[in-house]
Amino acid sequence: MSRSVCHLALGPVLMVAGVILPARVVAQPSSSAPVDARPPVASGAEAAPAPPSPPLPASPEGAQASPPPAKTSDPFVDASGPAKASRNEKVPPSAVGDTTEWVQRDNLLNEGSTLEGASGLLHTQHAQANAPGQFRLGFTTEWFSAGFLCTPQFPCPNPTGGAPLKTDTVSHIGGTLSLGVSVAKLGPGTLEAFAALVAYANSDSANRPALLQVLGDTDFGVKYVAPLGDVMNVGGFTELWLINGSGSVGLDTGGTSARFGALATADLRGMGSSVPLRFSANVVYVLDNTADVLVDVERARTTPVTRIERFGLGVNRVDHLDFLLGGEALLVEGRVRPFLEARVLAANNYRQGYICPSNNASHDNCLLSDSVVPATLTLGGRFFPWRRGFSLLAALDIGLGGTSDFIEELQPVPPWTLFLGAGWAVDTWERPVVAKTVADAVIPTVHVVGFVHERDKNDPVVGAIAAYRDHAELSRLATGPEGKFADDVPPGAYTFDITADGYKPGACEAAALGVGAVDGPRAAPQPVDSREVRLHAQVDVDCPMEPLPRLGTVVGRVRDADTNQALPGVRVVLTDAQHKELTLASDASGGIRFEGVSPGTAQLSVVAEGYLALVTPEDVKARQESSVDLLLRPKPKDPEVQVTTKEITIRHQIQFALDSAVILPESFGILTEVADTLIRHPEIRRIEVQGHTDNSGTPEHNNQLSADRSESVRAWLVQHGVGPDKLVAKGYGQTRPLVPNVTAANRARNRRVQFIILERDAAPVRAKDGSAPAGGALPGF
Repeated sequence: MSRSVCHLALGPVLMVAGVILPARVVAQPSSSAPVDARPPVASGAEAAPAPPSPPLPASPEGAQASPPPAKTSDPFVDASGPAKASRNEKVPPSAVGDTTEWVQRDNLLNEGSTLEGASGLLHTQHAQANAPGQFRLGFTTEWFSAGFLCTPQFPCPNPTGGAPLKTDTVSHIGGTLSLGVSVAKLGPGTLEAFAALVAYANSDSANRPALLQVLGDTDFGVKYVAPLGDVMNVGGFTELWLINGSGSVGLDTGGTSARFGALATADLRGMGSSVPLRFSANVVYVLDNTADVLVDVERARTTPVTRIERFGLGVNRVDHLDFLLGGEALLVEGRVRPFLEARVLAANNYRQGYICPSNNASHDNCLLSDSVVPATLTLGGRFFPWRRGFSLLAALDIGLGGTSDFIEELQPVPPWTLFLGAGWAVDTWERPVVAKTVADAVIPTVHVVGFVHERDKNDPVVGAIAAYRDHAELSRLATGPEGKFADDVPPGAYTFDITADGYKPGACEAAALGVGAVDGPRAAPQPVDSREVRLHAQVDVDCPMEPLPRLGTVVGRVRDADTNQALPGVRVVLTDAQHKELTLASDASGGIRFEGVSPGTAQLSVVAEGYLALVTPEDVKARQESSVDLLLRPKPKDPEVQVTTKEITIRHQIQFALDSAVILPESFGILTEVADTLIRHPEIRRIEVQGHTDNSGTPEHNNQLSADRSESVRAWLVQHGVGPDKLVAKGYGQTRPLVPNVTAANRARNRRVQFIILERDAAPVRAKDGSAPAGGALPGF
């Protein structure tokens, strides 16, 4: 963040020199970049040995289920990942150095660095760190070329004294060398230290001198992070920026700046069902004194430096509060990690009290009168082609604010910046190597075979999960087609917690006594390689499970179809597939819940005052919850249907597709009223649904068409709650015209459906509330 206005012709040479000998010409604060540390869980013969159990052969009786993430102080570490001798060719496969601790350390070696050197993304820091004793070294170069600092709205002073310049060409190139180290475990968390050395150069055609450089700004920082459970991690950091003076070699103590930040990371790999995503948020306050390096220059000029110089030297005149949010996905076993970051800078002038000239040389706006918020969006990815700590980085910053509206107190934001980099992580701890003798290689184990079945039956339970109780380091097991699971374990007592769909959770115990402690000839040595012998004994475990009731549940809500409002206190009847009736009233929110429903097709029936009756089927599945939405349609103010002594009349005819028995949707409303009428009038015991046609076509065709249409109407009514024994369908063709078929209007009247009452009781049956004839056709009403 320091800056120097100087004529330097050998830019690349001095850029390198800035890494060795600090010379001021600017450094700009930056942020962080993330990395995953979890290899995939190996299966079969490649599965990593988890202490105290050595590597286990695959079992013919059952398959191993994917184990849950190990619970460690670093929840984003998968302690069950592979720990193979290939990581260190000098280490034998079963040496002490290949323990779970070293699996974790190898995984954590793949944490990457921010531009400042802290573990994280490109600008955003993670509230996570490497293992103690691990170092990260990184180099990142940045580049862009664009003309954006001189515009018609914000012209630049002409260094030759002519008219202000409205165009320019800016070229930027820079490099950051960073170093990070996890120092030690302190309590539940980790202390990390980091540092960075920055050098960059900018060249602008509208400035004299055209070249502006920053060489040797240095950043030192420390952070502390700790887990809060398996997913969340929190922490904080502080950084000290040492700024080189303008036009000189050495530090400008007045320009020394600092950053203080709070960190939070949600690592979804720590969830019970691991998700390869990680999100981090930073809130950072920056005590920015970089403008102090320009005091002498501006005093000599008697005017502030130009916008081009302010940008080229990375100068801010005020403090700012930075908000950073980043997220990354960890794909292809953690080797490919695309990420997305957002940064927003909120400036404040409380501490410096800088007075912005109303007519400054750069024609910039002032913070007091301009609400521009500098912001950037970063798209990038980190790649681990060889997995052992080496990484490649590519990212693109996109300017969202501050790229075209310039503030005197703040450095401009470039429209884009490309970053390319590489990193290398090293573990300074020495992996222990333990010499083995043939005697040491004799490993006693017990082959445990569990049979999971329904209690009091020998029916196997397929797909049940057996988890070791009090042995989180051992993998969960799954039963195969024969209901069996198997594993090789050291001698001892083990309890398995068993879970399976459709069964109550259960448990079974195994006393794995080892070779010579079980009956029969099953104990036998089994050679593994020229140096190891694994001794096996078999123990059979019986694991009965209690089945859950094979019933379903129906839940739903009763609502007004027009207003969508809940209808409380509405009586609902459910008739299940076994013709058992369940009745309840909707609660204050219109909710209903039927439990213990037999599987199959159930029928829900609702008759409510002021609404049309509703009957709807619902498919109920065993041990599952079915959802239903009961929408009641209010009764129309002008009914289409009337009940007379001999007939149920309708004001408008039911419409069908041309020369077809398919009912058109515009007639569904009339039929709904007919169904409601028949449901609410149980005294009407039998109805003939008559179909009639005009004389168009042959008599035979008309007879068949009318029969099909009457049957279609009957089927619709039955489907919507009218008892099938209450309806008779019959087609009369053209034999019963109402009027002569001499005009089109007369023929339309003759094409009709009628509902003729064949049988009815002498007096109507009243509803249970006594309010109106109702519901005898519905069960429970």
